[in-house]
Amino acid sequence: MKFSKLIFLFVLCFSLTSCYEKLDFDQLDNYVYEPIFTSSLTSFTLVPGQFFNSQGVQENSIVDETRFEIFEANIVKDNVVQLDFYAEIKNEFDRDVTINIDFLDDNDREIYTFSTINVRSGELNFTYLEEIEISQNPDIVNVTKVKIEASLENTGTQMNPNSTEEFEFKSSVTAYIQTKL
Repeated sequence: MKFSKLIFLFVLCFSLTSCYEKLDFDQLDNYVYEPIFTSSLTSFTLVPGQFFNSQGVQENSIVDETRFEIFEANIVKDNVVQLDFYAEIKNEFDRDVTINIDFLDDNDREIYTFSTINVRSGELNFTYLEEIEISQNPDIVNVTKVKIEASLENTGTQMNPNSTEEFEFKSSVTAYIQTKL
């Protein structure tokens, strides 16, 4: 019993004599919140048969347009400082594939054009990263669509439309935000 009283007094002594400082809530005025958001952008898998029209003639390119909604949230639109575009590509085709990517606004006006991505035939682990500084490209916050064009190298011979070879494209966007509380 005496031991428990001693412990109680010991704890009481430390809790009553602990030091403290006056809280400085002004520190919050200087705090910068820096969240990072990563989201899948678009992905697709193509097989040779998709490059043939209804008459059986091979087309050398396919274009796809996707909505890009990251800037619909004002917190992102007003505070984004950088975007990273990342892609993983697998090309099993017997020819090179060129990828062109454009960010568009609602009127289909090009806001930003990425560097051309060239993926060699048989390249199974190709990765691509492009960083976009918003201060250098302020119109990027007006982007509402992404247009991706996949073009086949013209080798002079048609692909086999029944082949099971695949071209796989996966992409994501990382947004870096900076805002005060």
